Amino acid sequence: MRSLSDPRDPIPKFESAETLRRRSLNRIGGRRCAPADLIRGLMRDLNLSRGQVQAGLHELVAEGELAYVFEHGQTFLEPSFDRPVRVSDRVVLTPPERTYPAGPADVLIRIIPGAAFGAGRHPTTRLALKAIDFILGSAGGSSAGARRRMLDIGTGSGVLAMAGVMLGIETGLAVDIDPCAVAEARANVELNSLSRQIAVSDQAAEAIDGSYDLVTANLRTPTLARLAPCLAGWTAPQGALVISGIRTEECDELLGELEKRFFNTVWRDEEQEWVGLALTRK
Repeated sequence: MRSLSDPRDPIPKFESAETLRRRSLNRIGGRRCAPADLIRGLMRDLNLSRGQVQAGLHELVAEGELAYVFEHGQTFLEPSFDRPVRVSDRVVLTPPERTYPAGPADVLIRIIPGAAFGAGRHPTTRLALKAIDFILGSAGGSSAGARRRMLDIGTGSGVLAMAGVMLGIETGLAVDIDPCAVAEARANVELNSLSRQIAVSDQAAEAIDGSYDLVTANLRTPTLARLAPCLAGWTAPQGALVISGIRTEECDELLGELEKRFFNTVWRDEEQEWVGLALTRK
């Protein structure tokens, strides 16, 4: 592996190596990125050769800062989730054994590696966490003090429920019909000392009743569409709904179904052709 100091393609100054490292991590942030796009952008911004940029990225992969992933026939670079990773303004995900110098406003969520979906590696999880962060106040959303109860449908690892409670929700109900997910969510909730605030259940979504100030669901679009009447019934007046798992081309039709049920979109973001939404109920 070539290093930043490789004499065949050197970076003129040590400061350039540090700048390349910093800019590479900042460009990716909590997302995944096509390597070719990342390399072109860094070459342009820093006036470096392709070989210099590639060498710098190889160093970051070797150090465990970045990781290559292969999905749907494409290769991406993303933050390595074997270390703490910031996924929103305030939310940082970390393996249990890692330490992180959290700031006063940071929310540090420890996730045990497992089979359940929701460790932060997929764009839909990151989009949902950003939407929750927005709704609960970090970027101009509603005040967290007004949100007392939340419901997380298809909880997986339990990360969305934990984020909601750690950002100000008083109590949460996290449900999943997968026994593996239920077990892992309970373990993660206990690890983060949230067992008194979050109940994890295996009941079917259709069996849930009650009204919630925040409802979250990171599910595929057909399931979200099928659950649209339930989502409306669970979301309290002036409450918020956070959904993810939506492909870009599916978004408009699903939004139409939700708007019929008195939802108004207040936040939207996209990553790798996935969409995350935050809506409020009129």
